[in-house]
Order: sequence, then structure tokens, then C-alpha cells
Amino acid sequence: MKTLVMVAALATTGAATPKMEGGRLQAGSTCYAIVAGDRTIGSTLQTITASRDGGKPAWDIVVHQKLENGAFDMRDHFIVDRETLLPIRMDSQRGRGRNEKGWHRVSVEYGAHGLRGTKETATGSTPLDVALARPTWDGNLWGLTFAALPLKEGGTYAVPFWQYDKGFGAFTARVVGSEDLDTPSGKIAAWIVEAGDDPAQLARYKIAKTTRQELGYAAGPSAQRLGGVCQ
Repeated sequence: MKTLVMVAALATTGAATPKMEGGRLQAGSTCYAIVAGDRTIGSTLQTITASRDGGKPAWDIVVHQKLENGAFDMRDHFIVDRETLLPIRMDSQRGRGRNEKGWHRVSVEYGAHGLRGTKETATGSTPLDVALARPTWDGNLWGLTFAALPLKEGGTYAVPFWQYDKGFGAFTARVVGSEDLDTPSGKIAAWIVEAGDDPAQLARYKIAKTTRQELGYAAGPSAQRLGGVCQ
């Protein structure tokens, strides 16, 4: 298989890369309901665990999404620097076996100047060998990446990323307001952040101001909110 070699481009927005605040995240597990219109169609279990990697503080993050009809089951596992959220390792598993449509297994190791790994699909295995010219975040980790930004009223941010299907890109995030939300644990003050990898189609995230917990998001007719049923 042909080795993929790429060089990171600067974000076209011209905005400076923001200083991430990964230390403001908190360990714990959160279950979300995935909804389409007025129907709950699945769940997401997000778990954040404090750990160490190479003697340095890290976050061990697992995001496991399931749709009720079994058409989609994906588990992403990230080891990231606890302060900067820069990725150290990432593993993504979708589906339950090679014969299932859409199945994949992706394993990536990040270094200071590049990343290496393997992407396996039903049709074969592709090695990944990608040069990094600047700090680059993992493009599969959305909500917590936005939560780690130095959010403030009117803030606008660009975060360079690499993603195993899309290659290099930049997340756009902007704080468009704040809101006091009623949640199962009480009222929480939240930032309203429009964010995503396409400036023309941003999702609207709600992120707790104090704990930086991801409280949910809405993207067109689809949404994710606290209170799903997770196993």
C-alpha cells in the first residue's frame, strides 16, 4: 500500500493558534442521548480519566457512539497531553468486523514532528506517515477540543487538526453568547459556541463555564444532549 506523506498547511483564517486550557477539563463519565428531530436514536458515552504518559500528565479519553438499530458503533480512544490537549495516541474502531459495511480500525502515534500509524478497512491496510510542521490536534476529538479553548465573550479561534479521512484542516470556533441551562444536576452557566471543521456548517455547542463539561450540541435536525442510556 502507498504511504501517505503530507505537510501541514497554515490555517487559511490567518488567526493565531490559541493556547489550549486542557487542565480545566475534569475527569468523569457523561452519557448523552443522540436525537434526530423528536426521536432518540442512540447514545454517546464519554469518559475522561486522569493518567500519565512518559511521566507527564495526560487525559485518557474514550468516546463511544452507538445507534439503536446497530447501524453505527464507533469507539474512539485518545491519549492527549493534559495541559495542551495535543494528541499522543489515538485509536478508532468502527463496526464489529471486517465483513461489516463501514468497518475500520485506525491506530495513530503522534510525535513532535510527525505521526505514524495504520488504517485498516475491509479492503486492506494503509500505513500512515505524516509530517507535522506545527502543533496539530486530532480531528476526531470535537467537543472537548472546543471546551479546552480559552473561551470568552466574542472569542474566535482556529485550531489546526489532522484527521485520518480528511487530512489537514482547521476547526473554527466562536463564542456567540452564554446561557443558564437546567440540567439533571442543577442550573449551569454555559458558553454557546458555534464550532466545526466547515465554517459554513457549524454546530452549536453548549459548554459549562466552570467545569468545561460538554453539555450537548445541535447540528441541523440532529443533536446530542445530556441524559442518554449508556452501557
